[in-house]
Amino acid sequence: MAIEMDSVKKGLLESLKFVASPTGYLIGAFAESVKDRPEPAGIEELRVETERRELEMRMSEAEARVAQELAIARRIETAHKVEMTEYFEYTGKGHVGVSAEGETFSIGAGGSGRRVSKRKFVFKGHPDFAQIESTLEPSQDSAQAVEKA
Repeated sequence: MAIEMDSVKKGLLESLKFVASPTGYLIGAFAESVKDRPEPAGIEELRVETERRELEMRMSEAEARVAQELAIARRIETAHKVEMTEYFEYTGKGHVGVSAEGETFSIGAGGSGRRVSKRKFVFKGHPDFAQIESTLEPSQDSAQAVEKA
């Protein structure tokens, strides 16, 4: 019975604290929960895992680009007529300056960039399915030979 009374008194005391100052009570409760929280033991493990996943994502992205280029190359092989347009230009400039004249002092920084990128492929016509299979078989054999090497 004494244990139940202590828990009732604690509950009543907590309620009075909340009614008297809700903000103070919430700040105190937050501070208590942060104080009781154990430090994460695996911070270094988390860093390693994050770096590993980022590397995996970069590798997957590179593999996707290669697969895309291979798909375009195969489509070029099987099309009767191909129109291609590619533009690539990446430019960047930057400058930082300091000047002092008499009692005046100036610091400045600036930069500019330009990016032009356009890639257009138009494939017209296609041979029959037997021609496509016969064209792709030698390229698949060479691709398998490269994978085995």
